[in-house]
Amino acid sequence: MPYLLFAILLTVPLAGQAATYQYDFGTDQSGLMEGFTRVTDKAAYTAEKGYGWTAAGNMKPYVQVFKDAVPNPGRGTVDPPRMYTNALTEDCLVGDAARTFQVDVPAGEWRLYVLCGISYGMPAQYFDFDVTVGGQKTRVQFEGSYQFRNLRLSATTDGKPLQITLDPRSKWALNAIMVWNAAEDEKVAGFLKPLEEQMYGLPPEEMAKWEKDPPPPTASWDPRAVTRTDLFRGFVIYHKPYLECVYPTTNPYGFERRPEIRVFATPGEYEPLTFEVRTLSALTGVRVTPRDLGPIEANTIDVRHVRYMRARPNYTTMYRYRIVPDVLERFDALSLPANESHRFWLTVQVPEDAKPGIYEGSIEFTAEAVPGQPNKVTVPVTLRVLDIKLQEDPSKIHGIYYYDPLDQWARATDEVSKDYFWHKSELEHADMVAHGTRNVVMSASCGAADAEGKFTANWTALSAKIEMARKFNFTPPFVVGISTGAVYNKYTKESFGGHLRGLKMPPPEFFTEMRNMTAFVESERKKNGWPEFLYYPIDEPGQSPEAVKFMTELLKAVQSAGVRTYVTADPTAEAFQPMKPYVDVWCTQPFAPDRETLLKDTAARKVEYWCYPNHVNGENDHTPVAGARMTYGFGFWRSGFRTLIPWIYQSSTGDPFNYLDGLTMDFFNRSEPNGTPIPVAMWEAYREGYDDYRYVYTLQTLIDKARAQGKQAEADAAEKELRSVWDALRVQEKYKYDDLWAPEEFDVYRWMVARAILKLHDAGVRE
Repeated sequence: MPYLLFAILLTVPLAGQAATYQYDFGTDQSGLMEGFTRVTDKAAYTAEKGYGWTAAGNMKPYVQVFKDAVPNPGRGTVDPPRMYTNALTEDCLVGDAARTFQVDVPAGEWRLYVLCGISYGMPAQYFDFDVTVGGQKTRVQFEGSYQFRNLRLSATTDGKPLQITLDPRSKWALNAIMVWNAAEDEKVAGFLKPLEEQMYGLPPEEMAKWEKDPPPPTASWDPRAVTRTDLFRGFVIYHKPYLECVYPTTNPYGFERRPEIRVFATPGEYEPLTFEVRTLSALTGVRVTPRDLGPIEANTIDVRHVRYMRARPNYTTMYRYRIVPDVLERFDALSLPANESHRFWLTVQVPEDAKPGIYEGSIEFTAEAVPGQPNKVTVPVTLRVLDIKLQEDPSKIHGIYYYDPLDQWARATDEVSKDYFWHKSELEHADMVAHGTRNVVMSASCGAADAEGKFTANWTALSAKIEMARKFNFTPPFVVGISTGAVYNKYTKESFGGHLRGLKMPPPEFFTEMRNMTAFVESERKKNGWPEFLYYPIDEPGQSPEAVKFMTELLKAVQSAGVRTYVTADPTAEAFQPMKPYVDVWCTQPFAPDRETLLKDTAARKVEYWCYPNHVNGENDHTPVAGARMTYGFGFWRSGFRTLIPWIYQSSTGDPFNYLDGLTMDFFNRSEPNGTPIPVAMWEAYREGYDDYRYVYTLQTLIDKARAQGKQAEADAAEKELRSVWDALRVQEKYKYDDLWAPEEFDVYRWMVARAILKLHDAGVRE
């Protein structure tokens, strides 16, 4: 982020360059960047100074200094800051009315660099404003914590003061303005460019502490295999299955060059089309243009570039990182460095009314190794639309933990912010539906009882979440967290800490109040006509004897309110067995226990088994794409579990595009400035696994129909095919990297299932 850029400015200020004006916006007490002029909210313009606000006031300064690690008693850790700040990024001015900053400059052509952002935590604020200079208006949008935007603007003056106007829809934030004469462009650009290339890193002294992991092995690169045409173009086109990660150092094998993309899909189904480019020279003007693909119109095809990120091998790891493919970003035109591989990810959706058949199309890749000399390569695409209507298994739930923007909507104080957070929630719910996810974890927080034993609650956010879930046809029951910590603090005046590591056994009155709180929430649920809740009092309790004793009594108290309980713990762990009678839903990280044990226990006690497969969500690693598809598809089918519900749809510690800042790594889906979701590769693999399961379930229903119609031979043949897929699965508790099918095999097994469906169609058995 820009804070790295300006951290380096501390040692190499631009003040000595001719015709350069630099302003640092903040307070009289906050840091001042070397070579910059301090500007506060009271700095009115005067001719003597030659700069200032044309109308001072109605602005609020914010200062948040993050430079050192701080102890975190609750986690037992020493935490690095959420983001590192410097004299420019630690402070800013914020306003909710239009304000103009004026600078006296000679006549001529001028360039501006405007830094807008905030390192102060303002989670319920959305910044949306225009920056106007010389008639050029630029819109700036970002959520209100740990984010910055860099603007590069131009203006020509005839000797009149240069005016920079900030006009908010909600609020604006301003950290710094730099102004220089256009004649200094080359000098300033040469200074800024290498710094901006590091904009997703840390300050140099911090980055020096991090060790980069070596890249994974790849094919050897034989320059003799490069043709004269390749050299002239400056790149080589190739194709690997999207389940195989591509890194900057990845080289193609010979058979992967001159790709032809072939896919099959059913009406309504999404399908990825990917190809890769290995650059031989630096490329500019990189564009990807799809053509119509039968019933799929080109303008409906989603085109993205897979962005490399510095990511930790585990989300709590410090001082080790690797370069990984992760974020699928939209783009218009790109520049790519020489001697790197890059993946382009296109997603098509077959229209619901598409006719079965085989359709031909293409994707055009255009780039310039020499400016002004574009080179184009066409990648052929073949799509087979299958006459199949995929079915949903009503006994299964695909859910996810979720930081719903509606929590911020409920706390926002201006209508622009409220509209943004509501719309962001809508966009994310629609995105979940498009990926097969139709259940989220919620919270029913109400606080401890008052002196008279009464509970009060504000259900504004929860009501909105239920409304949103209904709008998008989400599947209950919904897991809801309750305020165990508040009641515990009431009776002990302490916190039990993460995983109950600071637990002290509370008095019996605590458990009584937890029963009463649960009964209150349940009565409110019934009164409001909300769907069933699963009550979730503690996340991931520890296995110490005292923690298990506490959990046993707590779950017993909650369950006694006539509700079902939910716990995130390993049901196979011996330590947790005392909790067993009081757990209605076990949610475990791996697929454990095994299928036979699970089904037997479910039949005997009506207990449910859910899985939160965080190992394919980015918490542990950003790269197990194949493991994600297996977990969500064939592995889920084989497991016997009812629900998949990983943590989390989106998590950010500091800057959402810097995975190295803060104590924990950011992961899973990102957001565009207007709240539109930006997927990551594993999220797309979830959808592919979800579709694998739908193919399997569709075949299972048709086999049952065939038997009901007396077509035993056809049913036996289809069941034999399905059994061969079942037997080919190498069952694991966690599908991540090892012992999986080869990337190409996933679609082979899906095709085997699809072919069996089509054969039953031929026999007159249909969905």
